[in-house]
Amino acid sequence: MLARVAGEFYWMGRYLERTEHTARLLEHQLSRLVDSPADELALGWSAVYRALRQPAPDMSEDADEAEVFLVADAYTLAGGLVEAKANQDSVLSCWTSARECARQVRPQLPLRVWTCLNQGFLWLQENDFAESWAVGPASVVAEVIDRMRLLAGVVDDRMPRDDAWRFLELGRFVERLSQHAILLDTWNEYGRRGAAGPAMAWSDLLRLCGAYELYCRAHSMAVRRERVLDLLIRNPEVPRSLRFCVQRIGDRLAAVDPKGARYPLAPPHRAVLRLAAAVEIEEPAQAGEPGGSNFFAAVERDGTALHDLIMGTYVDYSVLGGAP
Repeated sequence: MLARVAGEFYWMGRYLERTEHTARLLEHQLSRLVDSPADELALGWSAVYRALRQPAPDMSEDADEAEVFLVADAYTLAGGLVEAKANQDSVLSCWTSARECARQVRPQLPLRVWTCLNQGFLWLQENDFAESWAVGPASVVAEVIDRMRLLAGVVDDRMPRDDAWRFLELGRFVERLSQHAILLDTWNEYGRRGAAGPAMAWSDLLRLCGAYELYCRAHSMAVRRERVLDLLIRNPEVPRSLRFCVQRIGDRLAAVDPKGARYPLAPPHRAVLRLAAAVEIEEPAQAGEPGGSNFFAAVERDGTALHDLIMGTYVDYSVLGGAP
């Protein structure tokens, strides 16, 4: 496979995963607009923007006025993350970038995969956000999530398990690893503010990650921080746990580069082993504790470093060094 083609599939996977992640966060926040207190909504918007590494909107320095803005102007806050073309990480921008990557490798894509991706893009581009908001604030992002799941199913059904599919999946899980580490770090900070004010509920994090039912079966309906973090860090059965992501990255790398998975290990494979060891030995009770090393920030940095190694080894490698 040409390095350029591998890079396009890899980035398409990253953009698609980023699109769904943003939509899931917004769906969680927008579904709470009706029956949540104002201070909890304000905290929720702050958490959403922090989890997406987005600059906080311009607000008054007065705490009361800022809270009023975060509650009353939900339309503006959500619109900037959904349809703003100037925001490179908005849902529309990420979907547009994924479609452009797919267009570059159109001959390698099954027709049904391209059709599903393109139809979703055209729907989102033509969607009137104001009209959709009048129907229901969460209706647009809920439809985005459904279309992302449909696309994932079509990819799973129609794409052969060749290097194109492997690089697509590799991009998805590298993106998910970084985004999930940021999300856990955000919840770890905003979920411990009980004494000073409202705190993010750990049960909401489980629902956001699709792990609430599994948690209740494994433990009880009494949700505790340490157990939640243990589940979302180390449980290999949770698709949005750190361990699940690391395992999938290792599997895809081993399939793309079998020689690199044997001694001497290629740099990306070595980085994955380091991540797997860090995830396995981390104590959930100590993860992200104030005054100590921030485990989640370290995972995010290692995820960024892994991305650089993958690109440098398989996509942007020196021609003089030969093909990997």
